[in-house]
Amino acid sequence: MLFPILVALVAVQPSCGSLQTYQFQEPITNKLLTCDRCPPGFHMLKHCTSATPTVCKPCPPNHYTQYWNYLPRCLYCSTFCSENQRVKEECSSQNNRVCECEEGFHSYNGFCIRHKECPPGHGVKRRGTTETDTDCEKCPHGSFSRNFSSSAGCANHTNCASLGRKKVIRGTCWHDNICANSCEELIDGGGFQLIRTLLLDFFQFYKMGRSKLGKLVYRLTRENGKPPNRRLLLNKLRDWFTDATEGQLRSLPKILRNIHPAYAGRLERKMRMLNGASDCNKNINVTPPPHCEANLVS
Repeated sequence: MLFPILVALVAVQPSCGSLQTYQFQEPITNKLLTCDRCPPGFHMLKHCTSATPTVCKPCPPNHYTQYWNYLPRCLYCSTFCSENQRVKEECSSQNNRVCECEEGFHSYNGFCIRHKECPPGHGVKRRGTTETDTDCEKCPHGSFSRNFSSSAGCANHTNCASLGRKKVIRGTCWHDNICANSCEELIDGGGFQLIRTLLLDFFQFYKMGRSKLGKLVYRLTRENGKPPNRRLLLNKLRDWFTDATEGQLRSLPKILRNIHPAYAGRLERKMRMLNGASDCNKNINVTPPPHCEANLVS
């Protein structure tokens, strides 16, 4: 099998000095003739003779020749796009079919792999292409990202002062600044209404394991059954955060402490920041957390 393949390669890819001609020994006269090759899109039907030029024939449908050649037949368009691929260039008389990865996928070791999503606290530095994966970067000071995304970069923290509002919790790499319309809004538990907006962000960034997250959802909702994935569990948490009373929100760290004490400690620190380290309590010393804390082992 090797010899025919080598012959075909020689017939298709000539050397630089003979791009459009080839040598052929005429059987009848034994003369060494210089024959014209057939152009792309054609194949050789008959070799040249001392009296006639090379006879070329167009490639039939679904066949091609890409180079000047003297192949006895055209090559079959043998490339077919597979899973997560699309046609970049269709088969023609001069080229095989060319495939590329679909939108949202990139080529890796011969397969099309979905672009990775940058996690909360990270934004997209360079979007993935058909050949390269997403490049993520940690959100710098003054910016944040709350969601998993393969397309969104880090967003700037809201400037509360420019909106005539008060900053009550400083933003981090995974949540925005929390703003209040006035300091009076924090009175009588009003701050707990504001903190609802970052509770889901908290559980998305500090990626609690599905088993413990399921326990928390059960403790809060008393719903039986185990949702199959984190996304559904987080959706249930979102619903609970929306409807919970101030008392229920205050009890959340206590409930969480029985499931994961380290998570409970960080959540308590966030809630204490409502009473300090804000525009409304500048004289109270509550040390804010780092811009991007390390994640926890769940």
